[in-house]
Amino acid sequence: LTTAPASANDLRGRFGFGFHAGLSSVSSLSVRYALPTARPEVNVQIELDAGVDLAGSELGLVAGGRVLYGVVAEDNLSLYVAAGGAYVKETDDAIIRVQPAMGAEFFMFGLENLGFGVEWGVNVDLGSEFALRTVSGAPAVTVHYWF
Repeated sequence: LTTAPASANDLRGRFGFGFHAGLSSVSSLSVRYALPTARPEVNVQIELDAGVDLAGSELGLVAGGRVLYGVVAEDNLSLYVAAGGAYVKETDDAIIRVQPAMGAEFFMFGLENLGFGVEWGVNVDLGSEFALRTVSGAPAVTVHYWF
């Protein structure tokens, strides 16, 4: 019996499509692209998010993007920090949201293309009023399928 050497899940040059519930209370569809890097353990991703909520009395809308940088890469786990910004409309007022965050994405054995993640962060809201608060519903949840 031999064991295989440990290596990080290689996402370089791949697209991930899924769900992200961290930029606002409006859940959004998410597209990620993992930039090609020299080593698989260096994980840099660009993410675009967009979501609409038509269920309430007010139209909810979120559109934004983030950059994610992996700080720890293990076999089926990536710990990362992220920075992003978004246009958010959850009430009558629309705001610009800046969000530093940290998170973990994990891949179950046998499902190496399906990533589940949790994130924690801070929302800095710039609009008619300044607000600083933790990400609503913390921790936020992400799910991405990588192609």
